[in-house]
Amino acid sequence: MEGYAHIFSPLKIGRITTKNRIEVSPAIPFLASEDYFVTRELIEWHRRMAKGGAGIVTIGETLIDYEDARNCGRLNTLCLADARSINGLAVLVEAIQRYGAIASIELNYEGSFKPTDMSVDQIKTTISRFADAAERCRLAGMEMIMIHGGHGHLLGKFFSPLTNKRSDRYGGNLQKRAAFALDVLDAIREKVGDQLSIEYRISADELIPGSPTVEDTTEFAKMIEDRIDLLHVSAGNLYAPETCARMIQPTYIPRGINVDCATGFKRALGIPVATVGSLNMDMAEGIISRNKADMVAMIRSIIADPDCVKKARAGRTDDVRPCVRCNRCLSITRDYTRPTRCTVNPEAGREVEFLNRDMPRTKKKVVVIGGGPAGMEAARTAARRGHEVILFEKDSELGGALIVASALPFKEDMRGYLAWARRTTLNEPNIHVRLSTEATTEAIEAERPDTVIIAVGGSPTALAVPGIDRKNVLRVADVDMGRVEIGDTILVVGAGLVGCETGLYLARKGRKVTIIDALSRAQITPDVHPLNLTTLIAMLNNQRVTIKTETKLEAVTDAGALVSDRDGYKYEIQCETVVLSVGVTPRSDLVQRFKHLAPEVHAVGDCRRERGNLGHAVTDGFNAVIEL
Repeated sequence: MEGYAHIFSPLKIGRITTKNRIEVSPAIPFLASEDYFVTRELIEWHRRMAKGGAGIVTIGETLIDYEDARNCGRLNTLCLADARSINGLAVLVEAIQRYGAIASIELNYEGSFKPTDMSVDQIKTTISRFADAAERCRLAGMEMIMIHGGHGHLLGKFFSPLTNKRSDRYGGNLQKRAAFALDVLDAIREKVGDQLSIEYRISADELIPGSPTVEDTTEFAKMIEDRIDLLHVSAGNLYAPETCARMIQPTYIPRGINVDCATGFKRALGIPVATVGSLNMDMAEGIISRNKADMVAMIRSIIADPDCVKKARAGRTDDVRPCVRCNRCLSITRDYTRPTRCTVNPEAGREVEFLNRDMPRTKKKVVVIGGGPAGMEAARTAARRGHEVILFEKDSELGGALIVASALPFKEDMRGYLAWARRTTLNEPNIHVRLSTEATTEAIEAERPDTVIIAVGGSPTALAVPGIDRKNVLRVADVDMGRVEIGDTILVVGAGLVGCETGLYLARKGRKVTIIDALSRAQITPDVHPLNLTTLIAMLNNQRVTIKTETKLEAVTDAGALVSDRDGYKYEIQCETVVLSVGVTPRSDLVQRFKHLAPEVHAVGDCRRERGNLGHAVTDGFNAVIEL
């Protein structure tokens, strides 16, 4: 705790006092029932975060009106539209409070219409529903609520001159545009008094021309500060995709870019201020110690490692599993159809599966073939369950495909995960790592294993086109690792994330880059959240990189490459270097070679599936051994 003294100091928010300065910021795991009520899965999701040590655990965006939920297409989220919600919410609150955390919840009315579409009676009804929802929170035993006034939702729409064209008391100048939010807060206070502390979430800047300026929002914050207890400062507008990278920063955007916004509000106000945005425990300590904010809200770091707060307090930050900001936790829930999952934490969203998990009665010997992400996850999980693990890795260091995946300058998040994976694997006493050791059938049989985990990865996919063996045709891994010389004009074949990231890297080095792919954009990256992809494509456009989808490589020629479009029209793209980024093919031959070497054998990661990724690898490795 000594190095994190500022984080672990208490903070008074209204009538409550938090045990530390870390808040689990609101996110929707899509674990509620289809009819908007609390489930066991939702309880365990939040209980796990509270157990990890955060001072406040905020339940994700909760709507206050069933019609609004249906109009927004919401499924498997909470709604507090009537008293039936209180019972389940009370159980959820108890689970959070059990660990000394403050139970909070984000209340919102998204609104599928503009302020000008609402009658005064509809406005009054919505205000009453906010107040009624707050009262239900109080009855459920909650200590705090968060009112969502940012990201372009209804309260934000009323405050923005872009969306509020009313001419009555709810529209016009800044004071009138603020009236709706003021009325909401007044109605809540009249209903619950000081029994609930109130946090209000704003977008300091929606980043859209004509939207409220930071100065406008600061004036608004001054107008509401006597009605609230904590101001939560974010940025961006959910309904303007070009701004979302400031709201939920992908790996290509620096961490903590909204902290200075929060600092400005802290200087202007007399109430505590919370900041948010790709923050981790080290950053949180720096923010609090330098008086940039009073509370640090985070979610993805806590999804990646629910114990990160507890580990920091114990001085074990080297053990904190880092978030790679891939946004799988968002992409898998796209269209509100699937529950949240995490790339690096295979238990996230699956907490109920592993309740009361028994340790094995019999210690087994587990041989893992391959020290990539799947192999390391399998080895660590088996070792922590008390088994003896022997890990064969043919190279001189652990990492496998992660080494290449973390090579580019802007892949700092992935480098952090690689370092953590190596460190925790090598430091685990039940794992015997044999580097620079090829796994042979003889070597494995000599160990007499009970279980073999095959994690040998994939081989670069071969393209059968004329000229593919030319010296100027390079593999993307060799380019990313800096092993080869490249020309000034580049054609990257493959417009998935790897190809686009390499294209960005090369363009930033001054190369003229064209990227092609035989598939459509939707087919190339179906599992990637649009936020990550939109950000990356915008960066490529800024570097003047040409991207051609539904364009197939036909041949590599003296002048460059012959390609064909979706209509079969063939033309030549002049380039000095062709870079192949067309994925990997499972090494099924090695799987067949090793699959009979133990009573129980599992293939995990790229050797068992096409178009795999880090999330698949980690989950495969974990699933293979968690029940051993």
